[in-house]
Amino acid sequence: MSAPLQIAQRVAAGIAVFELSGHLVFDEGDRLFRDQVKAFVAAGGRRLIVDLSRVTYVDSGGIGSLVEMYLHLGRRGGQLKILHPSAPSRRVLHITQLDSVLEIFDEEEQAIRSFGMRAMRAG
Repeated sequence: MSAPLQIAQRVAAGIAVFELSGHLVFDEGDRLFRDQVKAFVAAGGRRLIVDLSRVTYVDSGGIGSLVEMYLHLGRRGGQLKILHPSAPSRRVLHITQLDSVLEIFDEEEQAIRSFGMRAMRAG
């Protein structure tokens, strides 16, 4: 029984926050995530926090979409950071060693501050 991925978007201190819930898996969900991030970037967005606190399951397709969007933003001078990874998300990030590549935060305020002056200059 798969819980379809849902994405709520909001802005905190001028930084986009995508709140994911459900399963981040290879199917319509990871495609929905990629499409929304690409639309965000196409509209000029460069600072993105992805909140994984409500993600209940992640597979290789979900991890692949996170990495792909991390690189997509990075190539365009942007940054993607992870917030509140749920236990299943954290486990997969650790197993794949992405927890040593991606910036991961447990507090939203810390994630926002981590963009620092570079983010302020990038707009």
